[in-house]
Amino acid sequence: MRTRNRATVLATIVLALASAGCAGQAGASNSPGVREEVMPNTSAPNDPALDHAANEVDGLLKSKYAQWYAGKVLENPGRTMIIYRKPGSDLDQAVRELVSGVQVRFADALLSEREMLDLTERVMADATYWREQGVSVTGAGPLPDGSAVRVMTATGAPEEGERLSRHYQQPIVASRASVTFALGY
Repeated sequence: MRTRNRATVLATIVLALASAGCAGQAGASNSPGVREEVMPNTSAPNDPALDHAANEVDGLLKSKYAQWYAGKVLENPGRTMIIYRKPGSDLDQAVRELVSGVQVRFADALLSEREMLDLTERVMADATYWREQGVSVTGAGPLPDGSAVRVMTATGAPEEGERLSRHYQQPIVASRASVTFALGY
């Protein structure tokens, strides 16, 4: 469990730095390891009702629905919470019964947050191997839409994401980042 906490902290720190606090919806391309991203409007102040709704569902999603839950994106201007989840549960109904005062939308995800965190741990544990292969892994973490794990590398070349995806047989996208945090890896 301690390793999962390290991976969660690492993913949170690196993704926060890499995306400058922007949790945008990302559109996947047809090629693994290549993504086009749309960043949300971050000029709107945080909406207390939206923050409360997100906090209210967080425990439920990460405990009872961990097998399906991938992530969420808050859109302050529209007072909307988008919840990404794998199909096949009553998650949508449970959230609708719990949340009021904000708009909630649901979108399908390929991977759950748990699956993405497990993959993040595997990639980070293999960082030395990847460095020997010419890929300098500097961080990793789940994408909130459940489409892939983002792996930060020194170059962020799409080919690196493709190599990682083939190796782990899971969707991985590479992006450029040179910050490394030493959390026991």
